[in-house]
Amino acid sequence: MSVQRLKAAGWTFAVMCCAGLFLLISIDPETSEPVMKEQRILAPDFTLQMQDGSTLSKEDLSGEPLILNFWTSWCPPCIEEIPELKSFVKAHPDITLIGVNLTKEEFKKESAEQFIEDHDFNFPVAFDEEGAMQEAFRIFTIPVTVIIAPDGYVGETFFGPVTATKLEGAMNQLLSENNAS
Repeated sequence: MSVQRLKAAGWTFAVMCCAGLFLLISIDPETSEPVMKEQRILAPDFTLQMQDGSTLSKEDLSGEPLILNFWTSWCPPCIEEIPELKSFVKAHPDITLIGVNLTKEEFKKESAEQFIEDHDFNFPVAFDEEGAMQEAFRIFTIPVTVIIAPDGYVGETFFGPVTATKLEGAMNQLLSENNAS
């Protein structure tokens, strides 16, 4: 076999592997159906262990838009977005934003508690001590912000630090779509 044919075969193999990987990533494990951009994804059921000791479930929060922000205390981009989250909450007290600390990824829970106090959070915080939320929402990087529509479907997901402006835009779009349906 000539060198050119070997190169062509190698490129063909690489493209096929990438296409296969894309399909694998694009399959919903629950239904084995492809996940299209237009397809809406139902947010997983969850129960949050709140900082004050109470619990909140997806069912408790249904019917209203919800923003979940996944973070840790040692994450520089998470620290960077705190003023933006606080600004959004101050401007939109009618929209529930909950910070979900990935406590399993912390050095210790007390680090997260001190971090919350030091940064004077103006929104409620849940502790994901066992990693259930991290697993349910497939959080592999932080920070991640997930917007859940009033009907329980994921409206939008932001990877990396989010701004109040991005949240406002996403919420405006979500609420206008919800009012249109």
